[in-house]
Amino acid sequence: MIIWCHIKCLYTNPGFLNETYNITEYDNNVKMCEKCNLLKIKRSHHCSVCDKCIMKMDHHCYWINSCVGLYNQKYFILLNFVRTKAKYKTNIIKHLGAFILLYKIITCFKMKNRAQKEMCIITKLDIYLIINMICSLLFGMFSMIMLVDQYCAIKTNTTGIEVLKNIKGEEKPFQESLIEVFGQPFSYLWFLPVNKKIKKE
Repeated sequence: MIIWCHIKCLYTNPGFLNETYNITEYDNNVKMCEKCNLLKIKRSHHCSVCDKCIMKMDHHCYWINSCVGLYNQKYFILLNFVRTKAKYKTNIIKHLGAFILLYKIITCFKMKNRAQKEMCIITKLDIYLIINMICSLLFGMFSMIMLVDQYCAIKTNTTGIEVLKNIKGEEKPFQESLIEVFGQPFSYLWFLPVNKKIKKE
């Protein structure tokens, strides 16, 4: 599931603006992007890394080597959810081993005579377990922070760029924001990295 989510994040257009889209979306409030010379629709932002304007751009993510925007935010949220869930499930076993190792190290330091201390050998595997546990904890925490950040973005209808610019998103019900990200209507497909259904009007 992690690989599926990651692939969808990588290869889904985050919402790149193009000339055709700009013509159909044109209204009096639209400005020109100074960098790519396209008409800039509301809530779009020019990414300096992708060198393109993205609709409802949240941020440029180096994990997926793309921007998180209007069309791939669902996959990014699912990716972080699955990563967080997977990390904390596997970490229970790793943590148990690491705590046993930590107990071994503390016990070795408490030993007083030299003969007992010689029995306390910390192996390369022990060091690997410690490093692995620390990396897993940090990576899991980072995924969790990104997941919470995306939840807050949906709840407040505000992108990461808008937060940096101190712009508040348009107030709308939480359910409406969820539908914008995950598609309409609510179904089990919300929890799978498949294309979202757009509500027909």
